[in-house]
Amino acid sequence: MSEREMSFEEWFEEMAALARKDPALFEERRKELISQAISQAAPENRKRLECLQWRIDRERERARTPLGACIRLYDMLMEMVYGEGGFLEAMKTLRDLLVKAQEGKGSVKVKVKSRQARVIPFPQKTH
Repeated sequence: MSEREMSFEEWFEEMAALARKDPALFEERRKELISQAISQAAPENRKRLECLQWRIDRERERARTPLGACIRLYDMLMEMVYGEGGFLEAMKTLRDLLVKAQEGKGSVKVKVKSRQARVIPFPQKTH
């Protein structure tokens, strides 16, 4: 049975069995599926998806246990949704713009918050 003919439940059970039986092969298959999904995204979204997957992979590597990885990824998701400049804030801004447009108020100024990061240089190796 091909993957396209499988129900989600059947596919999930097959992947779970593969993870138990051959973790290395499961990991290889997982990476292939992620790569396929990113390659099928709109071209303008691919770089951002690749960066997001890179971040997910680093969080998983930093975790000591699979549960720790789940918690790290959950926290990351919550920050992206509820954090400053997150999805929820963006939706509120859009709602406010829509309300003002429906009320016939002319131009609307949108305040965009930018995130800043501090770059920490690697120490120079001395030989």
